Amino acid sequence: MRRARAAELARPLGAFLLVVAAGVVLLLIYTGRPSAGAESAPAAGTAAPQLAPLPADAPVAHGPITPARLQIPDIGVDATVEPRGTVRYDNPFTGQEVDGYGVPRSMWTTAWWSDGPQPGSGSMAVVLGHAQAAHGAVFDRLADLRPGDRVDLVDASGAVLHLQVLGKPVTGLDKSTSALADTLNGHPDGADLALVTCGGDFDRAAGASEDNEVVFATVV
Repeated sequence: MRRARAAELARPLGAFLLVVAAGVVLLLIYTGRPSAGAESAPAAGTAAPQLAPLPADAPVAHGPITPARLQIPDIGVDATVEPRGTVRYDNPFTGQEVDGYGVPRSMWTTAWWSDGPQPGSGSMAVVLGHAQAAHGAVFDRLADLRPGDRVDLVDASGAVLHLQVLGKPVTGLDKSTSALADTLNGHPDGADLALVTCGGDFDRAAGASEDNEVVFATVV
C-alpha cells in the first residue's frame, strides 16, 4: 500500500460526505448531513501524545455528551476529540465544490462532526481520524477492530460513555462512488457511533487514497 500525503477529512450537505484523511478521500452520502473541502494539512507527528490516565472510578455518562477524548484499548487509541463542523472545499475526484466534515488538526487527534448528533443521543454520531500518514496516525489500525471490542468516549467532566464495536469493520469503500454514504445510511440497527477513516491504494492523480473504512459501535 502506498503512503499518502497529509490532507483532510470532509462531508456533504444534506446528502454527500467527502473525507480526506492523510491524502485519503472518504466519499459518502449520509442523509440530512454534509461533505467537505481541503483545509490546510494537519500537523504531522512521530508519536501519539500521552494523555493523563482516567481515574478508575470515572463516572458513567448517561444521555448525550460532547466528546473530548476517545479510548479504544484494543488498537492503542487514546486521543483528544475536537468538535469540527461542516466546511467547504473542492472534491479532488470531481472538482466540484462541496460541504464536508472538518479535518482533525493533527494526525493523532480525532474530530467529532459537531453539526451532527451527539454521542449517546440515540442517533448515530460520527467521529473521524486520519490514517496512512508517513509517521503514523490515530486510526491506522481501525480495521483491526472486532465485534465486542471496547470503545469509550469521555466528556470534559470525565464522565465516560461506554460503547462496543458492532459487527466487523467495513473496508474497501470506493471513494469515487457513494459506497461510504450508502454504508452510513444503511448502518446496522443499534449503531450509535461511526468511526471513519481512509484506506486502500493512493491515487496520485486525485492526490488521495482510493477507499474508506468505517467501524460502527453501540452504547452499552
